[in-house]
Amino acid sequence: MRQAQEYAKYYVQRERGYPTLPPRLTPEWIPYTLGAVFGLEFEGFERQFGPYAQQYHSALHPDVPPIVEMPEETAPIGGIVYRADVFLALEFDAYLENPDAASPMDAVSTITDAYDLYEALAAELEARLPSDTDPISEVSALDLQYQRRANDGRVEEPVVGERSHTSAGPPDAQLQMTPPQATLESELTTEIIQGLLCHHLQCQVRDAYLRLGLEPPEAFRVLGQGFAEQTMHYQHADLYPPYHLTDAEIEGYRPPGIDHGALVSGEFAGPGQPGPLLRRIVRALFGR
Repeated sequence: MRQAQEYAKYYVQRERGYPTLPPRLTPEWIPYTLGAVFGLEFEGFERQFGPYAQQYHSALHPDVPPIVEMPEETAPIGGIVYRADVFLALEFDAYLENPDAASPMDAVSTITDAYDLYEALAAELEARLPSDTDPISEVSALDLQYQRRANDGRVEEPVVGERSHTSAGPPDAQLQMTPPQATLESELTTEIIQGLLCHHLQCQVRDAYLRLGLEPPEAFRVLGQGFAEQTMHYQHADLYPPYHLTDAEIEGYRPPGIDHGALVSGEFAGPGQPGPLLRRIVRALFGR
């Protein structure tokens, strides 16, 4: 029933142009944020996503201070999510007026190589913006949402921090990464976190289709964590296989091109590596 309700909103949006789904849940719109994140050079990514990268890094490295701290008296029962809203310079109204023309899916739907996909999406976004326009207009402050057990046994989801921003209108995407379970002795570079963010958004596109009861295009049939709410469904609903697990065996779906062993060992995470940003992302995340 939930899938049917969400698909009805999607159908009305595509056929009538009503904003019945927000941009951050529209499967043909999320890829533009992925392309925007991938297309940023180091300074641009640091400027826009530095606090978010630091929050994620703090969960991996004990010497990195978090931007938002968990309350000391809290014992979370699960579901910790780092959230931040992303606003693009691209107008969502263009999609509502003509979804087929505004969608990048025809250009990328059959690409299975992650790097080629991200590069193609960055090019699609650039082609739809005026020259010399920054694709990302704003990234909100981040907050932290978690689950805890109330005194009466209910599960509560309190929020620490505030996703403050100045942009009008709804966000084009919302980052919802969960803290990793491992720790690192070496530092994880911001460039690597940029690649992890791209994969997270790729998984969000997958989830945006699956929550409608639709199979995603081949380019987005990857394993990993996307929407936090959808991950909960994968964990607890028999309807879904565990798409959020990178080592799951699901026909037609592939693991991310990320060498987790290399990340944990610090092989790709040390400071002062030679080479430009894109080469470092390619080597660390895609094995090239």
